[in-house]
This record gives sequence, structure tokens and C-alpha cells, in this order.
Amino acid sequence: MDNRLIIKNATALGVSGFMAKAITAVVGIFITRYLGPGPYGDYSAAYAFAGAFILFAEWGISQLMVQEGSRNPLVLPRYFGNTLLFKSLLAILCYFLMLVFMFPAGYNQTIKTLILVIGLAVCFNALNQSVYNYYQAVQKNYLSAWFQFLTTMLIAVFSVIVILRGMGIVAFTFGYLFSYIIISILLFLALRKEIRPVVQLNSLPDMVKRGMPFGIHRIFYYLFAQISIIILSLITTSVELGIFSAAYKLMLVLIFIPSLMTSALYPVLYQLGETDADKHQNLTEKIFKVLSAVGIAGSTLIFVLAEPLVAWLYDGKFNGSAPILMIVTWLLAFECMSFSLGDVLTTTNRQWQRTILQGSALVILIAMILILYPRLGVYGAAYTVIAVEAFIFAGYYLLVRRGVYKLRLWRQLYRTFIAALLMAGTAWMMKDLHPLISAATAGIVFCTVLLILDKEFRKIGQYVWGMMRRLLRQIAHKKT
Repeated sequence: MDNRLIIKNATALGVSGFMAKAITAVVGIFITRYLGPGPYGDYSAAYAFAGAFILFAEWGISQLMVQEGSRNPLVLPRYFGNTLLFKSLLAILCYFLMLVFMFPAGYNQTIKTLILVIGLAVCFNALNQSVYNYYQAVQKNYLSAWFQFLTTMLIAVFSVIVILRGMGIVAFTFGYLFSYIIISILLFLALRKEIRPVVQLNSLPDMVKRGMPFGIHRIFYYLFAQISIIILSLITTSVELGIFSAAYKLMLVLIFIPSLMTSALYPVLYQLGETDADKHQNLTEKIFKVLSAVGIAGSTLIFVLAEPLVAWLYDGKFNGSAPILMIVTWLLAFECMSFSLGDVLTTTNRQWQRTILQGSALVILIAMILILYPRLGVYGAAYTVIAVEAFIFAGYYLLVRRGVYKLRLWRQLYRTFIAALLMAGTAWMMKDLHPLISAATAGIVFCTVLLILDKEFRKIGQYVWGMMRRLLRQIAHKKT
């Protein structure tokens, strides 16, 4: 296990991922403010619709490539070549199905035009994701981090141009399309000297079969994130959908935090899942502890500051989104706590259990939204999302505890809850100030209390501080 490479990958993914998500959030906020509730509802509907269809272009062999390539790099040319071929064919089929099914969905002409363009964009991005999976398998996550950050920057630049020139809603989707095409070309040039993909059609059926648990889970997982928007786009107005999406999509940006924080550890977890259960459990418990602190703190802070936050972010155009944000904010906490537990099942060859649970959650989600919407409107969808997330967390916990090993989780959380309560009180008292000032001050309180109460977080803090000091010394040395 190369600890220096792990740290390099984790740092690259963390820094670039945080910056990319921050840029994505800022650009998304400006797009939301620029479009207003109605047009933004159309934009959200088209993006969710196209995103749901393109999920079926990934049938799990990219994730299988990460698993097998991490254990035996010699199989990578064959896995990579078969993955690109299979995924390209499926992407073409998915795009065709998008265009067919958007008509019986009853969407207006604007949404149909958006789907036409954004559908092509997500097809290119689906192929790019397979390259990132290859980099993950060879533990070169820092390269995929760079390309993903560049993608974000290109989309941001195109989006800013659209806003400054006062262009229409469709122009945003062309920005996505051009960005993904440019990145596809750059990835092709970067890979030419690194690997030569090999297509072996006779091994493809076996790869598809073995990758199926990964693929079905991925479809269920990401469809779960988009299905509420898709259902609401069929049964409610564009304005109501825009109000809901302004809050919900803000949280969707944040729930990628756990994947950003743990992507560099997947090869290690796969290896430990095969060789050392005790080390696998120890690493999982540490990941759970850190992610839980991040999720609980983030959800608590957003809950307290939802009203001033929404008013500031969306310039008073989406004030109706604040109550919804107070509900869906707990999505971050549950996602962070569930993430490491789900990864235990994946990295110990129990992917089917995770898939079945995620599929059951998706069915429950759809049923509850359809039942609650006539009574509660879009609030019903918000409550449903959180209830089903709690179901997923409980399911993962029981599956891991009964079938893998007995995790020691709960004794680690009470310090986090104490710190979160003190943070919430601080934020509430400062609620009338600018939300950035309130959030920063409350966040400092949370971190300080956690460092005082928990020895492991003090070690993490000392390590981060040491890295910052070394970085500052290097910068100062280069200047001199």
C-alpha cells in the first residue's frame, strides 16, 4: 500500500473536487437567479430526464474495471477497451430513447429542445467517466481530478458568457455540450501513450454479467437523486418545480462530498476486503466518523440558516424554497452516514445486497411521492426524500452489522452531536447577520468543540496544520 500515493490522490481529489463543486454551486446559483422559477423548472426537468436515461449506458463494467484493475493491472487494457465499446453503443441507444420518450411525457417545446442538446452532452460525459474510472484503477486520481476541474471551468466560462450576453435557456445546454466534447478530445490525446485499449468480444458477456450488480446499483443510486424532479415535472407546474429544484439541487451538489473524500481509498478498500477484515473495519469506522461529522454539521447549519441563505443566494426570487431547504438539508447528513456503510458491502463482494436495498428505496420513493403530492404538494416530495434516506441508512447498517462485522459507530457520534448543537445555537444567535458571517463563526465553534472533545480529530487537525505549514514554507522558499 503506497501511502504517499494515497495522500497525493486524496489531496488532489479533495482540493480539485471542492473547488469544482464550489464553482458548480456558484454557477448554478447564478443560472437559477438568471432564469427565475418557471424557466429554471424547465431546465431542471430536461437535465433530470436526460440524466436518468444516460444512467443505463453504464452497466457496471467501469466499476468492475476499477475492482479488477486494482487487484491485477494486467487486465486493464482488455477491461478498458471493452468498456469503451460497450458504453459507446449503449450511449447511442440511450440518446435515441430520450428523444422517443420525451413526446409521451408531455413536455413543452422548450424542454424538448433542451433534452435534444443536453442529451448529446451527457453521452460524451458518460464516456469521459469511464476514463476517470481507469485513472482510479491505476491510482492516478489526480489526473481525473484535473480533467474534472477543467470540465467545470469550461462549463462555468460558457455559462457566464450566456448570462452576460443575455442569451436564452437553450444556450446553457450548448455550453455543457461544447465542454464535454473538448474534454473528450483532451482525454483521447492524454491516453494515447499510456494505454492501448484491447477489445475482446468473447470476454464482454462475462464482464457485463459480473458488472451487473455495480451497474444496477449505480442506476438505482443516481436515479434516486433525480426521480423526484422527474415525477414532479410530470405532475406539477414549472414554477413549483423550479421552487423545489432550487433547494433540492443545492443539496445534490453537496451530497457528492463523501464520494470526493473517499474516491482515493477505493482501491485500498477492495484490497483489504479480500485480505484483511480487521484493517478494513478499522478504516471504515474512521471514514464513517469523519463523514458523519461533515454531514451532521452541514445539515444542521443549513437548517438553522435556511431563510437568510436562500434570500441571499437567489436574490429574493426563490423565498418559497427556504422551507423545502430546511427539510432536504438532512439529505447531506444521511448520505454521509450511509456512504461508508454502503462501500463496505461493495468492497466485500456483497454488491447485490446494496443493489436490492437501493432498488427497494427507489420503489418506495416513487410510491410515497405519488401518495403525498396530492396532500402536501412539493413538500410531500421533500419529506419523502428524507424518509427514504433514513430507510437506506438503517438498511445498510443492519446488513453490515449482521453479515460483515459489528461496526462500532454510535459511541463515536455523541461528540459530534454536542458540537453540532453548540454550532446551531451560535448560528441562531447570529441569524440576523450576513449568512456567510454566521456560517463561518458557527463552523469555527463546531470545529473547536470537536477538537477539544475528540482525540482522533485533534490528530487530523494537527496533520492538516502540518501540511499547510509545509506548503507555506515551500511557497515562501520559491519566492526567495
